[in-house]
Amino acid sequence: MTFSFIPKFINHLFRCKPISMVGAEQLLLDTHSLKTVLLDLPSIGSQVLRKAPASYTKIVVKGMTRAEMILKVVMAPHEPPVVFVDNYIKLLADGNPETFQKILDMKGLKRSEQSSMLELFRQRLPTPPSGADGGPSLSFSAPTPEQESSRIRKLEKLIKKRL
Repeated sequence: MTFSFIPKFINHLFRCKPISMVGAEQLLLDTHSLKTVLLDLPSIGSQVLRKAPASYTKIVVKGMTRAEMILKVVMAPHEPPVVFVDNYIKLLADGNPETFQKILDMKGLKRSEQSSMLELFRQRLPTPPSGADGGPSLSFSAPTPEQESSRIRKLEKLIKKRL
């Protein structure tokens, strides 16, 4: 269903490498159109016009907005590197170096440029407040596809019960 579609869509975006500026712009337009269709999906073909459940809307908006932000980061110039890294952190709020690496791959940067950008990325990450008990650190990363699909399956069951 829609909920497993969004993580797969984002994974397929990451496979587009290197991507030109024009290609990224077109994908951004297509992603926005897809987001609009997904938001309208629950009422397509229905004779009764009703709003989609808030939980459905929230998941679609969150997932597709992430896809749009990924494309906006790819379209952003990577010079100066500090500005690029700060924009990435601001737009995606993702402290995962693997995700950052995927963005650099999408931009088609050389490995030498990527290694210096990754180092800068690690330096620019905000450090989480350290607890006196040495507890686990905070993470910026999004839920894994397995966690997301588990929550989605529960949501789908709730929706089916109400229909």
